Amino acid sequence: MVQRIAVYDGPGVGSTFPLDCHRLTSEQLIDTPWDQTIDLLIMPGGRDKPYHSVLSGKGNARIRSFVENGGTYLGICAGAYYGCQTVEFDRNFPLEVCEERELEFFQGTAIGPAYGKGTFDYGSLRGARAARLQTDLGILHAYHNGGCYFTGDFSQVRILARYLDLPGHPPAILECPVGQGKAILSGVHLETSALSLNSEDPFLIAILPLLKQSEELRLQFWNYAILPRTRPPIR
Repeated sequence: MVQRIAVYDGPGVGSTFPLDCHRLTSEQLIDTPWDQTIDLLIMPGGRDKPYHSVLSGKGNARIRSFVENGGTYLGICAGAYYGCQTVEFDRNFPLEVCEERELEFFQGTAIGPAYGKGTFDYGSLRGARAARLQTDLGILHAYHNGGCYFTGDFSQVRILARYLDLPGHPPAILECPVGQGKAILSGVHLETSALSLNSEDPFLIAILPLLKQSEELRLQFWNYAILPRTRPPIR
């Protein structure tokens, strides 16, 4: 199946996104009929708060209508926080963002950074991890930098992956049914290949071997997660 994909490219988006997709500015998302020409909208990593500032109201209504009418929303890192009812990021630390959000694809809370408060830094990769995940396809390592885990009521969602290296193995990736569509919320960067990362960055040297070992399975799981199919939840 060939999917028509667009990635949001407005205020708050991180400096790079590795996939070659149609770019959608905040103005285009709010005022153009993009929802008639794509199947999958990606909200990438970056900062969730500018997303909220620019898209509150009409923008978020457009996104939610797109999903309810059969589209797919893929929220990665900041985009995953943004798709939850409540964001709890770095509570009681300098980067704190503890606020409610409008999309509410998941009726729960995105909590991060998953590997501990104060671990994330917008100016460096010191918070980068090779998250060890249990997925339907097996155990893999995925790039993580500031992303969340999820708490709340999971009775109406599918848990596609759990963190095996965090206490209690909290959910790392959710699939949330929304009307005729779905929202996939990922605390890890499923889109990031080990080959795209800077092998000379001192904060990445230790995790790159783990990411490289999982490269083939990461690609398989990426397709498995975003393509329409029936799958059992992980509990």
